[in-house]
Amino acid sequence: MVDTLERALNCSLTYIFIHEPEKQEFMLLASAGKQINIIPAGYRQSSSVGVLGRTLRQRKTQIINDVSKDPDYIQFKNEQTISAVIIPLISNGHVHGMIVINSETPNAFSSIDIGLAEAVAAELIRAWERSGYHQRLMDLIQAGSQFSSVVDPNSTASDVASIAKEILRARFTFLHIQLGREKNFIQTAIAGKAPQLAESLKKSVTSAGLLQIILQSSQPFRIRDIRKYPATSHLSMDNPSLRSMLAIPIRWHQVNIGAIFAFGKQNEVFFTENDESLAELLAIQAAGAFESTWLQQELRSSLRITSLLYHLSNKIIQAENLEEAALDIAQIAHKLSQSTTTGIVLLNADESIAAEIKIDENGIQRGTHHPLKLIKDAMDAGQLIYFSQGESRIQSCIPIKTPIKNYGAIWMESLDEQINNPTTNPNDLQALVNQAAIALERSLLLDESRRQAIEIKAAYDTLAKTYDQTLVALTSALDARDRETEGHSIRVSHLTVKLGEALNFSDEQLNVLKRGSLLHDIGKIGVSDSILHKPGKLNEEEWLAMKKHPDIGAKIVEGIPFLEDSIPLIRHHQERWNGTGYPDKLKGEEIPILARVFAVIDAFDALTSNRPYRTKISTEEALAYLRKESGILFDPAIVSAFDKMITEDPQVVAFSD
Repeated sequence: MVDTLERALNCSLTYIFIHEPEKQEFMLLASAGKQINIIPAGYRQSSSVGVLGRTLRQRKTQIINDVSKDPDYIQFKNEQTISAVIIPLISNGHVHGMIVINSETPNAFSSIDIGLAEAVAAELIRAWERSGYHQRLMDLIQAGSQFSSVVDPNSTASDVASIAKEILRARFTFLHIQLGREKNFIQTAIAGKAPQLAESLKKSVTSAGLLQIILQSSQPFRIRDIRKYPATSHLSMDNPSLRSMLAIPIRWHQVNIGAIFAFGKQNEVFFTENDESLAELLAIQAAGAFESTWLQQELRSSLRITSLLYHLSNKIIQAENLEEAALDIAQIAHKLSQSTTTGIVLLNADESIAAEIKIDENGIQRGTHHPLKLIKDAMDAGQLIYFSQGESRIQSCIPIKTPIKNYGAIWMESLDEQINNPTTNPNDLQALVNQAAIALERSLLLDESRRQAIEIKAAYDTLAKTYDQTLVALTSALDARDRETEGHSIRVSHLTVKLGEALNFSDEQLNVLKRGSLLHDIGKIGVSDSILHKPGKLNEEEWLAMKKHPDIGAKIVEGIPFLEDSIPLIRHHQERWNGTGYPDKLKGEEIPILARVFAVIDAFDALTSNRPYRTKISTEEALAYLRKESGILFDPAIVSAFDKMITEDPQVVAFSD
């Protein structure tokens, strides 16, 4: 720029100064011409003296045809200047700098030359404005990515206020946000030093005066002098440089949620249209940042509430009594509401007090005074109610109820400011009470279910004992019919259960073993006495009839719920490990485990019992036989377990006898 002027006007020296109001100085920015070497490096000049100071005060071009006759002109050492033109660089009423053009001849500059120089100055101002705007725009775009990474509400508010101050080049910024269904997400932040203005803004926001105006606006707007605007005339300024204001509404989904107030344009008098344009983009980014922060805070709050409710439900269900459950509810309500006092009253069916707890600064108190009238009113109304206590205190009460029953109520005593600016969403407290009511109902139902279950189990045990006694009587009658096997069913039942215990069978499996063993030969009811009592060997036809008894026994107990689990043992107790048994010739692990266990016991009892056609053998001989047939007729693992059981405790056999 200076080179262009130097060539166009054929001058000896051209230079540009930048105005620094804070330092009250002009700083040399650029220079050109044959006298350039006379200017000291890093040259600065006070803005209150010389022709530069005069130009600053008069804010108009100064033309000097002979510098020797101008007492304000300050010459450099060895400077040969005779004519000079000084042009102020003015934008928005503020002098940003100066262009100085010197010549070694008198009356060197014509009106055309001066007009050209002023046009160059105007273009320089526009270029500076464009450059400054683009730089601020880039800074704002870059700041947007910074907003998205901040999750703490206080940090977000501080960052927005600071970035607004920097982008808008304001001396002071104030931010206020009020977000959420209950307007309980409130953030305020400042950037810059203006304590008087900050305090008066906080009071103005609280009284909703200035804030109400900005919340009704959809676009940023400028105020040249807050002292002359009715809505802002009450604000206290720390100094006159803060008199201009740019108000920026922050909108979220077409609803105003807050505002940024920028005061005092740095190095200028007023905020500009460019500032308004940047403010619109800033408001959009701020809204996005607060939306993200609020949603994350809501998510964290929801997770916290969900966790509290989950733990509360578990505590109530696990509570030994209503007093313990009431304490759990009161403690979580007190923690959630952050009230000065929290109490709970749980009622019996006749509306007498079943449990009562109060928590205050002195800790947990039982059997203490409660606002019973407030509790009754809340339970009658079926919803949250408030009651002023005076002295800036308010009591609130929420009934604990379900569609089935009223359980009582939670009441809280809080300061007025806690009601006006709650730290907890009232909906969260209602959710807590609802969950408590459900958990109480579930707990009482569970207690009733447990009581009934105990009664049912006792009745079932009595019935099962009666069934077992009936089975023993029935099998004794069956054994008496076949004199050869009298007492056999009871003996094998005892031994089979003992072996099942050694094999770590469950109680249910042991019961099935016991009943299946008692009934294993019930199918012999379908076999004629001539076959059962035949003293000699059965012929082929008789043997085929005898081999049908497992099938007959299974069909007899089929459809009886109490005995159905024993069908596999009854049907397959005559199967053999190598597949030579009957009725289905199953082999190996195809045979049900309970039938395999019983087969070993059945064979052992038969060998150690007298029969008309042979004499019984000893326990040792019977075990030897079982070992020999292990893996052939019998499951080897079960034979091994039975052998070990008898060897370690021979009395087991003696007891069965």
